[in-house]
Amino acid sequence: MDVSEKLLRSYATIDEDNDGRIWSWELLNTLGRAGIMPDDPRVRAALDGVRDAAGRPAITPYAQPVQLDFDTFAEVAQHAVVQQALTGDLAVPADEFAEFAHAVERIHADLLDERSGEVADYIPTLRDADPEKFGIAVCTADGQVFSIGDTAEEFSVQSTSKPFSYAIALEQLGPEEVHRWIGQEQSGGPFNDPLLSLGRDGRPHNPMINAGAIGTLALVDAGKDQSGRLTTVQETWRSMTGERPQLHGSTFVAERDTGFGNAAFANALAKVGKLYGASPTDRRAPEDANEFYTMVCSLTMNAERLARAGATLASGGVAPLSGRQVFSADTASRVLSVMGHSGMYNDSGQFSNQVGLPAKSGVSGNVMMVVPSKQMAVVVFSPRLDAVGNSVRGVEVCKRLVNEFGLHPYRAMGAERGRVAAHQIGGHMNEADKRAEAASAADRALGGVARAGSGGAAKVVAADGTGGAVKVADAERTGTTGRRTGQPGHQL
Repeated sequence: MDVSEKLLRSYATIDEDNDGRIWSWELLNTLGRAGIMPDDPRVRAALDGVRDAAGRPAITPYAQPVQLDFDTFAEVAQHAVVQQALTGDLAVPADEFAEFAHAVERIHADLLDERSGEVADYIPTLRDADPEKFGIAVCTADGQVFSIGDTAEEFSVQSTSKPFSYAIALEQLGPEEVHRWIGQEQSGGPFNDPLLSLGRDGRPHNPMINAGAIGTLALVDAGKDQSGRLTTVQETWRSMTGERPQLHGSTFVAERDTGFGNAAFANALAKVGKLYGASPTDRRAPEDANEFYTMVCSLTMNAERLARAGATLASGGVAPLSGRQVFSADTASRVLSVMGHSGMYNDSGQFSNQVGLPAKSGVSGNVMMVVPSKQMAVVVFSPRLDAVGNSVRGVEVCKRLVNEFGLHPYRAMGAERGRVAAHQIGGHMNEADKRAEAASAADRALGGVARAGSGGAAKVVAADGTGGAVKVADAERTGTTGRRTGQPGHQL
């Protein structure tokens, strides 16, 4: 089926009364169900100047709804994102995106009563954060968006700036030069451990710890004044998110004036000749490096914008709303690789085992998880932190989404081959293998996610088509399956 046929079918679906006209709001609702929001600048551009038969504009701040015939509809659909949404060619198909959004909504509701952890307290702006704030934002490579809760709440980006600072350095100098100064290995300790941050050659272990981020930013626009260097970082964020982040003054001043450990890192790097651009007699260089790092950590963000930045990494460096190639695909892959092993402070290994996806957290309570296989990013904002500095709710959201949608890249690898081998060797399987195969068969039939239940049965989660609620059906050990209704299974 070619594009024109798909558009005709889409138009006919929207035109339920078959009168050859559709309301502009019906088109916007159709796009919204695919995750393309009415306030998306690309949608507004597509409808800008479009008028109905009476000459009324299709979209203005105070316009009454207008009706569009097929020719006008086709004119709007010439814009790429509208066409992709109407023809089912978005990064995540509309039905899968809707199911993912329903799961996010449900998980958000489930975790509202989770109050473990404490807010960071080493500077006033973090200490005074409202611990009840909780938002989840999702963005795909095509700019499909879902958000719930406090996703517009501003916070300082903190350590979640580190992957993007690393990306800027890679773009400016290339990986060979960058890694002459910064390593690529786990540090083996906390992000601010003075004993474990530097390797034997004096380089910081990786760009995701404080010493590494200070050293990385020393590479960015070296030789320029601080305001020019900060502008470079801000404009890169603007390219990814569509908005320029602002420097949060009180956060910057408080962190600069209390950041004695970070000052020590900068001085240690300069002492061993691993602070880029610093001469042995330049006493200002370590101070400038630490100050620049603190500025970047103090930039303001919210979950929705941070999700766009994460989606830029998920799509090989292409910004979701503008389509601009902000970073090369090679840079994006390098950044995600380091996030995968060192992005979650001193729980990076455990997070990798449980979640298996690249992620980065910041002590303001944000967690950004990237799902490369789905060209998607998920960002959680919730200020209560666990013992190592990760958002308690943020980590839990990541775990639940990965488990529910089977997103862990290493789980169940070779499971089908293993079951075939069991048939071939000896011609029989033990009871545990039989139960696993029966659960897998039920899961495939229902399109859901099989999870071990009591007594060896499997629990299959399936959307019931009523606003995101789920039904949990028991799959019998014999492999008997039920019939799905509503949305397709958790195939995202």
